[in-house]
Amino acid sequence: MVFKATFKSEPNDVLLASSIKTGEVEMAVGEEVLRVGEEVMFNMAQGHMCIHHASKHLEDLIFPLKERVEYFCNGVHPYGPFFEHVLEYWEESKKRPQKILFLKYEDLKIDPKKEVAKIALFLGKPSGNEEDLEIVLKKCSLERLKNLEVNKSGSIASYIHNSAFFRKGVVGDWKNHMTPEMEEQLDKITKLKLQGSGLEL
Repeated sequence: MVFKATFKSEPNDVLLASSIKTGEVEMAVGEEVLRVGEEVMFNMAQGHMCIHHASKHLEDLIFPLKERVEYFCNGVHPYGPFFEHVLEYWEESKKRPQKILFLKYEDLKIDPKKEVAKIALFLGKPSGNEEDLEIVLKKCSLERLKNLEVNKSGSIASYIHNSAFFRKGVVGDWKNHMTPEMEEQLDKITKLKLQGSGLEL
């Protein structure tokens, strides 16, 4: 609440709102879109840390995945009501598409060039240039980011290594970690919460 009361935005500010472990690609892409072709210093990733995945081993000891899924389905989420937040952004993105761009990771994986072009246009840096899009995609690739020395050997705390912030980057990998019962629980609550919105997750 302090942030909301004291934050003063500038007309050209870009705010990335995402749940944990959902925004890193969009942040990296947005930052690179602003850099390609001119030197614009803009770090959307600053301050965005995901302790959730990074401290996974601690969480598994305290709250096994099955329990976390149950909590989530019952509306208990560390950062507030997940579906309500998502739906607010979804509705606002339809009302004010020039101000709010709603992206889904799956879409970025399906057609990265199209989504990067969409981000560039939204940020006021339209790029019809195929070469620029390739540069952004290469600089923001999971493989490249994963293999940066700072991400292979650095840490933000003695027990949270930077490498913990990177998973496989594969759509649907959750199926390797969740039971069919957990999947059913999540599907049920997702359909219920998003019913009538036109949004599919």
